[in-house]
Amino acid sequence: MAAQPADLVGAPTNLPSFAELEAAGARIGHVRIHPRNIFDTADPAEDRALFRLANTLHIVSRPQVIERSVLFATGQPVSVQRIEETERLLRAKRFLYDVQVRPAALRDGVVDIEVLTRDTWSLQPGLSLGRAGGANDGSIRLREYNLLGTGLALDLSRYSTVDRAETVFGLSGVSLLADGVDLDISSARASDGQRRSVALARPFRALDARWAAGVSAHDDDRIDAVYRDGKLDASLRRRERRAEVHAGGSAGLVDGWVRRHTVGVEFVEDAYVVEPGLAAPPTLPSDQRLVMPFVRLDLLQDRY
Repeated sequence: MAAQPADLVGAPTNLPSFAELEAAGARIGHVRIHPRNIFDTADPAEDRALFRLANTLHIVSRPQVIERSVLFATGQPVSVQRIEETERLLRAKRFLYDVQVRPAALRDGVVDIEVLTRDTWSLQPGLSLGRAGGANDGSIRLREYNLLGTGLALDLSRYSTVDRAETVFGLSGVSLLADGVDLDISSARASDGQRRSVALARPFRALDARWAAGVSAHDDDRIDAVYRDGKLDASLRRRERRAEVHAGGSAGLVDGWVRRHTVGVEFVEDAYVVEPGLAAPPTLPSDQRLVMPFVRLDLLQDRY
């Protein structure tokens, strides 16, 4: 696959549709990825100072980010199902506004394909302030769903409530391997403890995917407040640990249906202790350790 300049001419109008190409047994030649900016300044309606500024500030998605969701490749026979699913996968990304897959050239039964995408503004700041029950609360948040055009989602947040103040850092969509293994991490440091989580997963990305697997872990150390009649009555420290591992298999897309079987196990551990210097409740909740195996069946129909 190759990236091409963003200033494209319209697609040829005399080419067959993908359905006609599939019926004729055509094969795929070059696949060209065309990521485009938020606004098309070649269009007089979008050639405005504010739109040009947004394009200047925005970093366009990198071609390899788009390529990771493309389900067809050079040399394969044309498949309308794979092309349409590619469009659906790309449209599901929060940093893309428009997606179009179209034939670009045809010669001797080989068709070149263009994948055109248009970005949307992916930076979302947030601010909130409030007061209830005589206490102030607020938050400031910065979310970027396409960090430097890499497809990574970054979350930087600061929360303040009656119970705690917390600073959060999260990064998701870290692609480790070409086969679609993603890493998500999150860390929060609070006035009364800390929270950390990590997940490594290869999900069922496509309907015809044959296997998936994942592992995750979560560790939360905090002080829980106990209220009586709306007033703070006692406090205790809670240590919560969770972990999960799962694996799934599928026969892929068969006659328009997908059946996926997933097995896994979840570990849960909760522990409660008295926090020195704070009023403790009369009795502490019981510590618990649970091991919970599970089985999941997903049944999907390829029908839109």
